[in-house]
Amino acid sequence: MAEERMDKLKKRTPMDLSFKQLWKRRFVFDAELPFPKDVTFLPCGHFAAEVTSLPAEMQLVTKDGDVKMRIEAPIDVQPPYTMHAAFGGKARVGLFVTKDGVTRLNKLVPLPGGFDPREKSYTTDLVMRGAGGAGDVKCWLSAGMGQADVRFVTRGRENALYWEDGRIFFTFSVRACGAEGVASFDPAKLDVRLEGIILFDYGDGKLRNDVACHLFHDEEVGEWRAFVSNFSTGGDGLGNGLNGRAEGGLNSAWCKENPLHGLSVMKAKSLGLKGLMHEDPSGIWDPEAKKWRLFLCTFVKGIKAQMMESDNWDGPYEPLTEIVPEDSTGTTIQWMNGVRYCFSGSAEHALYVYSYPLLKKLGKLKLDVEPWGDTPLETPWGVMKTTNSRVWPCFAELPDGYPYKYILLTMDRINIPGMPNPNWTYGGLYIYGAN
Repeated sequence: MAEERMDKLKKRTPMDLSFKQLWKRRFVFDAELPFPKDVTFLPCGHFAAEVTSLPAEMQLVTKDGDVKMRIEAPIDVQPPYTMHAAFGGKARVGLFVTKDGVTRLNKLVPLPGGFDPREKSYTTDLVMRGAGGAGDVKCWLSAGMGQADVRFVTRGRENALYWEDGRIFFTFSVRACGAEGVASFDPAKLDVRLEGIILFDYGDGKLRNDVACHLFHDEEVGEWRAFVSNFSTGGDGLGNGLNGRAEGGLNSAWCKENPLHGLSVMKAKSLGLKGLMHEDPSGIWDPEAKKWRLFLCTFVKGIKAQMMESDNWDGPYEPLTEIVPEDSTGTTIQWMNGVRYCFSGSAEHALYVYSYPLLKKLGKLKLDVEPWGDTPLETPWGVMKTTNSRVWPCFAELPDGYPYKYILLTMDRINIPGMPNPNWTYGGLYIYGAN
């Protein structure tokens, strides 16, 4: 009987699992890491000061005292309060206010003409200071006002889960600040904590805030590598893709040092995908096919999942399959019972499961609490509902000894009410478990 039971368990698929929600949270500027030593400014930095009276402002100044940018404290909120300035690369600055324990976006502050905060030299040449009724400025790396685009960090070339000190790691898009974040948790404790921020260097003298990556440690070459969505190129003239993003939409990135902790910078270059735009890459080396396989979203007839392959990890990649019929997001390759599966979120209120590598649709994941639809959520801003179901399925199989054999990390797409567009702060994290 025991052998029969084991045989049945080995034949189980992701569609046989029933996931139960274990944990949910949105970080609101309360997950903090200090800037590295001697770094005083970052294009993904979070700056905060206590405002005791008006007028007040933050001033971004050079070592010589020249003011590069002024951020005036809101006058429509009665002091005392905390003002937050969240930089997002070559974009606007989000000005947030925390009063009576609630944080709200007050306004979006445009950057001065000709000022690109991503210049490397600014990291040690610029400093933020308070003026008027604003006190000393505190600066840190932050998990932002929302977290999205979650993917587990992997080890090797075939997507084994990466562990350090009993913790598993995942990357996510830091909303509001605009960067690639790294977090970790112990699957037995679900103690999620911010670990680091990753920026990307194209060799053009800038530190870029790309997002939605698959980060892995390639042990064969002793290098950390990543497939990354190059969102930072909008407005840079590097291509004529979606919203100005560089052609193809994806980069390869690499570094020698462990990028999971504190501030890290990875070198990056285009994957060279031609024609269409792509995002949400998940890659593996397939030893049977002797090919690198890249599962991604392709912008054709909407956004649809597709498998590509290459002889080299950094391309060039060619299509292996046609696009799937379903709307797709968060494309991910992972293992269950020694079998590879492909997972994708969708606007169709589903987390789809496909076969590897030919993407035959197998079914959907079952969740007891869905992160979309009409499920009301209690938040500091009131009871809210989400109507956008394009969430990511971050799936993994755990070793024996944990309360759950399988774990699923995803996010909702709820934004904070009253925010002017565009803001891109949506996203609270969810963890599910299944046996």
